[in-house]
Amino acid sequence: MISALLLAVILIASGTTGYAFLRLQQTADGFITPLKGKEKLPLETMRPANVLLIGVDERKNDPGRADAIMLLSFNPKTKQATSLSIPRDMQVTLKDGAKTKINHTYAYGGVEETIETVEQTFDVKIPYYAKINMEGLIELVDAVGGVTVDNPSAFSWNDRRLQKDYAEGEIKLDGLEASGYARMRKQDPLGDMGRQIRQRQVLEAVGMKLAGPDILTNLEEVSRVLKNNFNTNITFSEAAQLTQENQSGFERLKPLKLEGEGYIASDGVWYFFASDHSMQATKQTIHEITDQQAK
Repeated sequence: MISALLLAVILIASGTTGYAFLRLQQTADGFITPLKGKEKLPLETMRPANVLLIGVDERKNDPGRADAIMLLSFNPKTKQATSLSIPRDMQVTLKDGAKTKINHTYAYGGVEETIETVEQTFDVKIPYYAKINMEGLIELVDAVGGVTVDNPSAFSWNDRRLQKDYAEGEIKLDGLEASGYARMRKQDPLGDMGRQIRQRQVLEAVGMKLAGPDILTNLEEVSRVLKNNFNTNITFSEAAQLTQENQSGFERLKPLKLEGEGYIASDGVWYFFASDHSMQATKQTIHEITDQQAK
């Protein structure tokens, strides 16, 4: 499922004006949540920067897991940007030496634990994050009256809440349908890369709706959804400024893909294992964009 709501906020911030911008900026004050143990750095230090985007599946009396994790790296000086969708079943090593799936880190220690694990795994510093509850994204799509996307290939989706055939070409989706569209991976010829493309399609469609003339009609519901389901340590005005500075980089954003294989390890659990070559190439690309050196 989509973890990149920050990308949507960036798109929203770039398109909304006047009263709508001010109202959403006021709403943003309600979901700004600093990282524990980390001092918030000023905006000028975000050039270049890494931002971790986390989509969580939270339920009542359940801490939830990171359903999707995406690392967004950008550099306005070189006009480069990239995103890495991290397989949620990827085996990682925690600071105490224990092995686990990366999506379990959220249940262990929230956003901070997930960020720390990604930093350790990819040799990067991540001072900024955005987190959304997946149910909130469904509500957000419904709040704007649904979205229209151009589906590159037909497929079917089945889970406990939705059974739907997605036709090739332009299709309109409600929130639940957009969720299935963005989550499907196994039937896509591009695999996880195809899923990233569809996730971005949904986010861009939401951004276009919120930047359109009907935003004032939906503003109160949109504000409610964001306030109840979204947390970040990046302010709305910072997101707007980042958009202006990184627009060309985001337009030419090149997604990265971790190569590897999945199998059942000695502990009886199925993991995805990234290959050494793919890990090194991925780290190098991120470091080149953000001017960071490996530890």
